Amino acid sequence: MMRRGARAAVVAVALVATSCGGSDTGESPVSLTDPPQITRWVTVGGIEVPIGTTDGPRGGEWEPFAGFSHTPQGAALAAITQSVQLATASDRTWPTILAGVAAPGEGRDLYAAHRALVEFSGTDPEMVPTIVGYTIGDYSDTAATVDVVQRFSDDSLASATTQVVWIDGDWRLNLPSDDTAATITALDGVPSELVDLEETRK
Repeated sequence: MMRRGARAAVVAVALVATSCGGSDTGESPVSLTDPPQITRWVTVGGIEVPIGTTDGPRGGEWEPFAGFSHTPQGAALAAITQSVQLATASDRTWPTILAGVAAPGEGRDLYAAHRALVEFSGTDPEMVPTIVGYTIGDYSDTAATVDVVQRFSDDSLASATTQVVWIDGDWRLNLPSDDTAATITALDGVPSELVDLEETRK
């Protein structure tokens, strides 16, 4: 079970990834490539995640990440921070984290059923990924699809696709409602449209 838990951490963002959804309605002029202003990076389950100055999350680091701006930047930070927090949550804390970061529905119920069968013993420091940045495939006022680019210890790159939805005044993860594999793609290099977050890491 320990190896299974470590492997889950390696693709932490991918664990809660889902296929593309939502579309850009063009109703308001928003930029998908303007980077969020990052105030600091914090370590969650052994993985560093960015905390925005105005785009969120707000609140304590030991509670479910919430309080994101209703913007592409807020959606991206939600996809990154919430997915890492959920994937690395301990056996004791995952029910609270899941309830706080995931939208209600079949996907959340399915995740809970599967997570209850797994014992998670922590992450392997040599295997955890580094968050490089992201691209946004689709964006609307109600949903966004974020491809989170990660670098691993062997310098390989991968992109994990995560969907978030705007519900109850905040972005939440929209977990897949079937057993299909999470969408993670190996990359030969960083995407040309990448919103680079590495320069904000202190």
